Amino acid sequence: MNYTVSEKDMKNTLVVYLESEGEQELSAIMNASEVVYDPRREYTNVSNQRQLYMILKVPLAHKKYVENKKDIIAKYATDIYQDDKDYGFYGISSIGITPIKTSEIEFENKHYIFDKDSVYSNFIQFIISMDNLGDIQKKYLFEACNCGSNHDLLAASVMLGASAELLLLDLCSAYEQYLDNNNDSGLDSYRRKVMNARCANDRLTEFLKRAESNATLFKQLGIDNLQLAFSFLDIIRKVRNNSGHPTGTTVSEEELKVLLGNYQHYLPIMINIIGSLPSAAIV
Repeated sequence: MNYTVSEKDMKNTLVVYLESEGEQELSAIMNASEVVYDPRREYTNVSNQRQLYMILKVPLAHKKYVENKKDIIAKYATDIYQDDKDYGFYGISSIGITPIKTSEIEFENKHYIFDKDSVYSNFIQFIISMDNLGDIQKKYLFEACNCGSNHDLLAASVMLGASAELLLLDLCSAYEQYLDNNNDSGLDSYRRKVMNARCANDRLTEFLKRAESNATLFKQLGIDNLQLAFSFLDIIRKVRNNSGHPTGTTVSEEELKVLLGNYQHYLPIMINIIGSLPSAAIV
């Protein structure tokens, strides 16, 4: 059927219209929703013009909210649609839900279901594809994503923090090998203050001191901003510690997704450095 405003244009215009009217949350929901026209056989008050309704299909989590805002959406949709001789727009007939799109992922001979193209499923696919990532790291990161996908956010942050501390240990060990292979006079001090540090915070602080004094080496390995590159380990560790102890600290899903995004960016860089450091020459 030919409509004066296509379903796609109706949706896209509603997204912009709602945002311009200060309905940012409703606009964001509409962007993730579907518009389906519902033509009726009943006539309007105009001769030979039939009634046209609209069905909204929204994410399940937002259905109740949209139902409460139905009149607002209908008003804006009525403003957008241009009645012609065939159809007159009559509003929203019903609010349904969009199907949850899932993907099946196999990990360690087990099959798991995740929301398709979610932060968690994309991150899992990413780590599975990393041949140079150790099995223990993959376990930690898979558990972090699996917990996050099931909304167990504190557990997810603890597992992500465990991965971060393991990554820091591997990084420090690789630098130790670099010093040893180059007969560096600072090796004993490094072992005492970094490898035998009292806690992860001390280890990271002492390691950063040495990394900053050898910035040229790390620049050759792909890191221009040492503080930025290594600070994500400390941020995740702090979140893990707060979540893993009775501090009352909670982690929102948005915060967890940001942490995962940063982790995904820096993980391959760190793995490459860990593999390259032992054989690097003094610069």
